Formats: sequence, C-alpha cells, structure tokens
Amino acid sequence: MTPEDSSPDQLESPPIETVRYRVRPRPDLRIGSDQRVDIRLEVVGGPMDGVTARVSADELTIGRGAKSDLLLVHDPLVSARHARIIRDEGRFWLEDLESQNGTYIGDQRIQERTLIGPGTVFILGSTCLEFMPE
Repeated sequence: MTPEDSSPDQLESPPIETVRYRVRPRPDLRIGSDQRVDIRLEVVGGPMDGVTARVSADELTIGRGAKSDLLLVHDPLVSARHARIIRDEGRFWLEDLESQNGTYIGDQRIQERTLIGPGTVFILGSTCLEFMPE
C-alpha cells in the first residue's frame, strides 16, 4: 500500500523506542550536614524533554498528580504519585511509590529504596530523567 492509496487513518506510525541507560551511582558522594545540596532532576527524554525541578527539601516527588514537585502531566504511563528522591544522612535514594508501571534504572525495575548519585539516569513510564544534585 502506498501513501497515495491510503487515508491518514490507515498509515502506521513508527514504534516508539525507549532508550535505557545504565549508570552506576556514586555511593561515595556523601554530603555533610554543613553542606546543603539541592535535589535537581532534568527530563532528558520523553514527552516533557528539557523540564527541570529543583528543591532544597529532603524529598522530591515525581508524578502526574498536582502535589508532585516534578509534574509529568504529558506522560500517561506515569502514576499520580510515581516515585520520589529522598536525602537521608547525606546520601540520595530513589524510591518507587508502588506505581503501576514501575521505576527503572537501566533495564532493572527497582523494588526497594535504591542509592543514586550524580548522573544517575532513570525511567518512569516513557520519561527518562537524570539526577543532578547541586
């Protein structure tokens, strides 16, 4: 079938491919109590590419719900309360909040609180995010 023979409804769109990255966290990065580092995330792939969020608090929540610090409203595969990053004793942890589609670092779905460091890339739905504390 050629494009001339078909209506726009019959044309197939190319499949969307998600690229997954494997980045090792730096567990040696420990921020002392005298140093305050903001939690910062940047969307590096997906429907909201380029969006960033930064908080000075000890927690940053991610989801489609209005109470999220990073609101991913254009990704229908992201839950209302999907995941969060927590600062605990100078280290940063990624935690899935029992989302339907999971949170991934590389090809690995995280099942529990997972240590992350600068440059860690993770995936929620079809959104790829990079953790960049500053």
